Amino acid sequence: MKLTKFFLVFVCVIPVALRTASQNRSTTIKVQAMNMATAFIKNDFNTFVKYMHPGIIALAGRKEKMKAKMDSAYQSMKRFGINFKRYWIGDPGEIMNYKSQLQAVLPVSITLITTLGELTVEASMIVISDDNGKNWWFIDTNVYRGDQLKDAVTDISPELVLPPRKEPKLVPIRNN
Repeated sequence: MKLTKFFLVFVCVIPVALRTASQNRSTTIKVQAMNMATAFIKNDFNTFVKYMHPGIIALAGRKEKMKAKMDSAYQSMKRFGINFKRYWIGDPGEIMNYKSQLQAVLPVSITLITTLGELTVEASMIVISDDNGKNWWFIDTNVYRGDQLKDAVTDISPELVLPPRKEPKLVPIRNN
């Protein structure tokens, strides 16, 4: 009888504990994604680069070249009057364990205000943690995809399903 009660408690408690751990990881992913996005918007390279996978940093030509590219993009946005309106972070997909890393796909959407109108880009990021979900790296699949991604990050689960790329949407400015 005691063994049956123990088994019932075990069967009921383990799924709840696993679901709670997954929810905590999802929250951590979203918080860190927002920290990364805020750093990107403010051109805070030192914070931003903490969220970049080492393979992506190497692919970009190390931190110095990555910083130069980020600074250049930021200056171009300012020069052409482009501003961030919204940076939306969705809920991560299934968090899976692959080769001692946690991995998932995270949907994001960015809306920019341009001289032509509002430009919205929907994308997906691959998120990876090698410390059981304490810290996450983010890989923008609009920038890094296919063979380029496989060369930079060799241990990506083949079970991660990336949605197809979506065309950016431009809502023109209405002239009254």
